[in-house]
Amino acid sequence: MSWSPAKLPYLKSPDQLPAPLPSEKQFFESTAVFRNDVSHHRVVAVEPHFIVKHGRGVNEIEGQVLLFLEHHRKTCLGVPKLYAMYRIASTGHICLIMQRIPGESLEHLWAALQESEKSDICARLNELFLSIRNIPAPQFYGSVDNGKFHHYLFYSPVSDKEICGPFNSENQFNAALVKRLRSDWAQMKKHSFKADFYETNLKRTLAGHKPVLSHSDLQRKNVIVHRDASQIFEVGLVDWEEAGWFPAYWEYFTALQGAQWEDDWSLRIGEILKPWLSEAAVMRMVHQDLMF
Repeated sequence: MSWSPAKLPYLKSPDQLPAPLPSEKQFFESTAVFRNDVSHHRVVAVEPHFIVKHGRGVNEIEGQVLLFLEHHRKTCLGVPKLYAMYRIASTGHICLIMQRIPGESLEHLWAALQESEKSDICARLNELFLSIRNIPAPQFYGSVDNGKFHHYLFYSPVSDKEICGPFNSENQFNAALVKRLRSDWAQMKKHSFKADFYETNLKRTLAGHKPVLSHSDLQRKNVIVHRDASQIFEVGLVDWEEAGWFPAYWEYFTALQGAQWEDDWSLRIGEILKPWLSEAAVMRMVHQDLMF
């Protein structure tokens, strides 16, 4: 089944909505605030059906990813539906109106959970990620709209395609990380010998990984957990703005990179995702050199 990105403004038909869409007044004045960062974005609930995300840091690609996933809904549960996406006239910022998945964030619940409950939730997350990976992949690495990556490691202030993508091979994917590091050092008028090292060695470990759809930010704050009437856990995954077609190891690397190592969550990641230890170790080095 083919899929094409939606054009803005995007509005679901009224018969596909749980209630009338909230007005700007309603979400601007909502007191159910999950995030309120004026420099990036604001996330609020409009009870009981909607989550609204808006602000200068909100990107259209997040809405497109949700629509792409809905297109594959039969194999991809646990993802919020997108009800509307448009630019707010007064600010020019993107506004996403999404389904409010019932439950609480796993970040809030984790410390009080029993070991068996943690295992059940991790098993549910494993099923969710397997369903995402079953979506047929294209023969490139990039975003679902066939465009550039929106992950911060591939940021370029001039939108250099050799850094941002999309890429036709894993070699090009690796080369983008090298060029990003080389460009950062060039701004300091220095040669990056680390970039030379990675240019020679990345292909020895980061090779042979086909593109798979990756969320790219598996953290407990992005997992919504709900226990239904029969005491069975249901899980949802939110914040899809960095998702795209990445090498198969990428999801494990980003999840491990985001772990704080303050409790057993980092050990549980291996129950949710297939471990790629060698690749994660190499990418941890690359991440450190790109970010620090």
